[in-house]
Amino acid sequence: MASKLMVSKGNQLIHAGYTLSISEQRVILLCLAKLDSRQKIPNNYEFSISVDDLHNEIGITRENAYRDLRNAVDSLYNRTIKLDPDEPGTERRWLYEKAFFKSDGSVTLFFSPSIIPYISELKKRFTTYRLKDVAKFKCSYSIRFYEVLMQWKDKTELKVEVSWIRGALQLGDKYPRVSDIKKYVVIPAINDINNFSNLTVTFSQVKRGREVTHFVFNYSICGVNDNAAITTTCVENKDKPGGKVWEETKNRLKN
Repeated sequence: MASKLMVSKGNQLIHAGYTLSISEQRVILLCLAKLDSRQKIPNNYEFSISVDDLHNEIGITRENAYRDLRNAVDSLYNRTIKLDPDEPGTERRWLYEKAFFKSDGSVTLFFSPSIIPYISELKKRFTTYRLKDVAKFKCSYSIRFYEVLMQWKDKTELKVEVSWIRGALQLGDKYPRVSDIKKYVVIPAINDINNFSNLTVTFSQVKRGREVTHFVFNYSICGVNDNAAITTTCVENKDKPGGKVWEETKNRLKN
């Protein structure tokens, strides 16, 4: 059964600078999806995630869920985040207490107090989306691009600076050429979004002289909710006739 959980994040968290693996991001998203983001929570709030959560809500096997959960909680404590672009040297931890793994395959997490304002008591400047729309992503960068596009979901085009991509994804010197960012970051992320989410995205480049300075993303939402009609046009944009997405959705239309 597809997950009905919703994720909400403060927009500053979406634009912050950090690096997380896909497994680490899934653990964090599961924590947020279990939370009523409208309510205030204390700094010592316990978040509990289990192997069953990863299996049922993300759709991975129990064996892989156990491995991914253990690996993610072992590394999350050492992960940092840069929340304020005006203070690039200031880093905060995602977790203030190292998570511990229980014999029943569950784990308890405690987010740092500086993270709490961006995940709870959200009344303005936040973004909400369905967990199932990012659950099958394979690239660690895909969720970041998806969240930015969903922040501006009422638009159809978004212009993003290459320098923002480098900073937000903490690429450093990893991909020195823009062509590398395109090949190893942008294209895999957009492929994930087109293959697995409710968005259809294309992109182009903007140059200043010979230098690529921006990526321009054109996008639209397909199937805003589970009861929404799925049009043939939407399906054609997601997949060519004869492809997997086309066949699966065509059968849903018939039924």
